[in-house]
Amino acid sequence: MDIGACERLLARLAAASWDNHEAEERHSRSRGLLAQEYLRRMAIWAEALGVPRRWPFFELAVVSDPSVETDAGWLRRLEAKVGRELGTLTEQVLTDMFRWASLGDRPKERFPDFDDPYEPMVQVFERGGEIYPGHGSIELLAASIPYLSITERLAQPPFPIDAATLDEVDEKERVRVEESRARRAAKRAEQEPI
Repeated sequence: MDIGACERLLARLAAASWDNHEAEERHSRSRGLLAQEYLRRMAIWAEALGVPRRWPFFELAVVSDPSVETDAGWLRRLEAKVGRELGTLTEQVLTDMFRWASLGDRPKERFPDFDDPYEPMVQVFERGGEIYPGHGSIELLAASIPYLSITERLAQPPFPIDAATLDEVDEKERVRVEESRARRAAKRAEQEPI
């Protein structure tokens, strides 16, 4: 068990903006794109491991290595740092995230060309808030991300998840929203009688 990897993951998640609705809103566009990238990466892993019917939410670490242990202590420690229990879907993903981290480099040795399946979701949490189950979708504060089919997610091009790209996406969305509000306000002003 790679305790160091689990500790690093715990530190990142403990520092996340779990209850910061302003951060959730400010990063709504990038969080949506990160959730899509998470679904794409999980589709790749599900396909490679021969469990496409279990996608999108399945115990990837357990499928990858059935001997992996589930240590609920990591989730309890995180919730103690957050100061509350997290939602069901968030807990489900986090539990397997910690299992995955505990595997260390073993998955990378088996699939050296695959991207880390959980990094996009870690960043979803870091950029503000939880994820919630929808009807065939991941629900975020300001967005609904449909699962689509595994075939569609496998065909989806990879999305870069570096901080600069994500910040640029959010800034463009902020400008777009402000311009849209300004246009609506100007239109209302034109329609008001003098």
